[in-house]
Amino acid sequence: MKKINIIKNFNKKKKIIFILGVLLLILIIAIIALYILEKGFRDWIDVNILRKNVTEDDTQTINLNTDKNNQIHVFGKYIAILNDKAITLFNSYGEKVSVIDGVNINSALFDSSDKYLAIAENRGHELCLILDKTYLWNTAIEGEILQIHVNQNGYVAVVTTDVTNKSIITCFNSEGKKLFTSYFSTTTIIDASVSNDNKNIVIGEVDTSGTIIKSSIKILSIENAQKDAENTIIYTYNLEDSSLITNVQYHDKNQISCVYDNGIGIINNNEYKQIIKIDNDNITYAANNFKSNVIYIVEESSGMFKSTSNVHIVNVSDNHDNVYKLENTAKEVYAIDNKLAINCGSEIYFINTSGWLIKKYNASQEITNVKMSNSLAAIIYKDKIVILEI
Repeated sequence: MKKINIIKNFNKKKKIIFILGVLLLILIIAIIALYILEKGFRDWIDVNILRKNVTEDDTQTINLNTDKNNQIHVFGKYIAILNDKAITLFNSYGEKVSVIDGVNINSALFDSSDKYLAIAENRGHELCLILDKTYLWNTAIEGEILQIHVNQNGYVAVVTTDVTNKSIITCFNSEGKKLFTSYFSTTTIIDASVSNDNKNIVIGEVDTSGTIIKSSIKILSIENAQKDAENTIIYTYNLEDSSLITNVQYHDKNQISCVYDNGIGIINNNEYKQIIKIDNDNITYAANNFKSNVIYIVEESSGMFKSTSNVHIVNVSDNHDNVYKLENTAKEVYAIDNKLAINCGSEIYFINTSGWLIKKYNASQEITNVKMSNSLAAIIYKDKIVILEI
């Protein structure tokens, strides 16, 4: 009899534990659902539980020598400061981790992808490539350097100009070997991007020689260019007359996004499709420098002298649109890989491409200069850098 009572009590405890477990699971599901669906609840959780709001007191800083010409970029897990022909690298704690000497650049153009950092002399001739903390190579370029673009494997595309050609594009591999040069005598290259498989370069170009602006997108084959310069271009798409191309970008799966003044389009398997038409003044910003997404921001009036910003994050593969709503006006946007930062003046919101808040930084003064990688952000002031891990 005593044994039966023990068994009954044990089973009763098991039932209670099971019921409590089910109730806990239901509570967790309800909280997750509320977090996803109810913005007010999500904001409260972000601030009070997840502590996503930070101020300068919660961060590390790097003090700057204001007597020097500090040129700053963020790549990988480092903040790079170029001055006096040397690059000093700092980590997320604001600690100096390396100094790279012999960088013969005074007015820098920067571009980075993952652990690679390309630097060039703006309207000069010097180009160099850095991998993590290693100075890989440097070279002198003919013509004036206007743009540089590096992919995740260290392939670099350089856009230059000279007295004969409006635009020249030259490609180097990660070891500094020049692969090809193509000349464009009558058109201006506005933007370029190297594919992640190192096979192609896409360019957005503008022809202003006639009475109407003409923009086109061209794909150059790196392999073809090395064999036969006449067959470098393997695809061309001409935008509507008067459309002005602003950005082109290779994404995962070799899809290409194209941003122009009145729309955003995708090129997939050499077929062009417009996915967003910008036909009103409420769309204030569009960008495509992500791994798999493009974004645009729609500003809406929410009362006298007040507006909100809806940040649309569109996947280039399936056109799925994630929306993050800001109760504020976006002044500037910075984007890289799968994260973006939205500057609202004295506040900056860091958001991922799923439309979730990563972190919100509240500043004591106006934010005017931000650099970021996929893991770090630098809020740059005249005398210091505020470091945020994102």
